[in-house]
Parts: sequence; structure tokens; C-alpha cells
Amino acid sequence: MNKKNKTGLIKTKSSKDYQPFIKVADISSLGRSHRVFGHKTKRTHHLLSDLELAVFLLFEWHSNTEDIQEQFPLDLNVTKQIADSVGIKHPSQKGELKTMTTDFYVISKDIKSITSQLALQAKYSNDLDDARTIEKLELERRYWEQKDVDFKIITEKDIPRTVTDNIKWLYPSKNTYLITIDENDFTFYSEQMIKNSSLKIIDFCIKIDSAYDYPLGTALSKLKNLIAHGYISFNIRKDYRKIFCSDLSIVDSGYLNYIDKELKRASNQ
Repeated sequence: MNKKNKTGLIKTKSSKDYQPFIKVADISSLGRSHRVFGHKTKRTHHLLSDLELAVFLLFEWHSNTEDIQEQFPLDLNVTKQIADSVGIKHPSQKGELKTMTTDFYVISKDIKSITSQLALQAKYSNDLDDARTIEKLELERRYWEQKDVDFKIITEKDIPRTVTDNIKWLYPSKNTYLITIDENDFTFYSEQMIKNSSLKIIDFCIKIDSAYDYPLGTALSKLKNLIAHGYISFNIRKDYRKIFCSDLSIVDSGYLNYIDKELKRASNQ
């Protein structure tokens, strides 16, 4: 059961130790699912759609974000009590009550060190036309209201166009996550980006292809893989065609083995 601590925050495991209630391997998503390394939490996040990925990346880069916990489980006893009190059928599976989840529980801290929390459900707008979906969202809203936590619904219409375009560029297929990353590539591109910090990444990649006689597009393809897997990140609100090497954030080398293990685990599932 989730309890509030003295600061008013819901008491959960630490960022690094948190495990989502639902993982990519647990479901057959209608959309594209993603495993992404979080630079803030130092763990792999399990995201069940492109929309969830977009929301995650927006919070991941935001300077105020302290922690992001996805597929967050709601206390079954509490949701059952709420469902009974308002006359809404509780979600169930094969005759047994099902634990509800919220897509994201986010903790933030502003410049005055004031901590806030937010619960978010990411839904495609056409899903909101379904009466049953609205009922479940109402149970969720009431749950977080009892916890004194703001609850928001976010749809693809709330996502900036640049973010959508960047994701379409980075994630051309769900098989992206089965690609093996060469650590030598990470080392090479990390070093080269630092040396060429004033170049836009498109020009940087063209320069690498030319300098090493690679087929045009080779460097960009490898850089995209490094970004898509979380080795490198950038502000997803910025058009990838306009960002410079200096805009890229490189993961601490101490986490390379962790990411590699996660990729291998994904490829075996």
C-alpha cells in the first residue's frame, strides 16, 4: 500500500530501484512499445506506446523533474472501495479484480526546492470517446484526489509537433530495440561530438562519413541508434535538424554495461 511520508509525497522505492507494474514483455501492445534508459533515474523505463514515449522524453529533459515512475500500480483495496462507492464496475480479468495503473507518477522540484507530484494518464484522443475508458479514468482521478495528487490526462494533441517529428525520426520501427550497440561506436561518437561541439549533428554526421569514407548516412544511422537506446539524449522539444553536438547529453560510461544487458534481455524476449 502506498503511504504518504512526512513531506506529503507518496512513499515509493527510490528512482533507481523502482520497477514498473507492467513491463514491455508482459503485453502485446497495439502500438509500439519502447525500452528507454532514463538519464535521471539511471534505469530502464518501459513505455507502451509512442505517446507514452513522448510524454516520458518531455519530463526526462525537464530540469525540474526529479523522478519518473511509469506503469504505477494503484492500491487495489482503494480503487475497489472507490468503484463500489460511485457505482462503477472495477476493472477485472478472468473474473478477478485487476490492479489499475497510472501511466506516470512524476516528482518535480522547482528552483525554490519545493517538491510537487503529478499523476498522468497518456491516452490517444479517440480512446476518450469510449464510455468504459471514461469510467476507469474517473476511478483513477478519484484515487489520486484522495492522495492529494494532481491528476491529468494527456493526448497526442497536447504533444508539440516537433516532439512527434523527432520520435518519428528516431523510432522507425519497434525492432529498433533489438539492434546491438557497439561500445566502440559509443566511445568514438562521444569523443568526436565533444571535438565538434559547434557543428549541427546533421553536418557532424556528414563530416564523419566523409572523413572515414563511409557510405552517406552511416554516421547518422549509428548516432540515431545511440540516441534511441538512451546512450545519448537531447531536448526532444528541439528539431533534430537544428540541434548541435553541444546540445547532446552523453550517458555516464558507468551505465554502459547496464544498458547493454537490458538490450540483450530485450532481444531474448
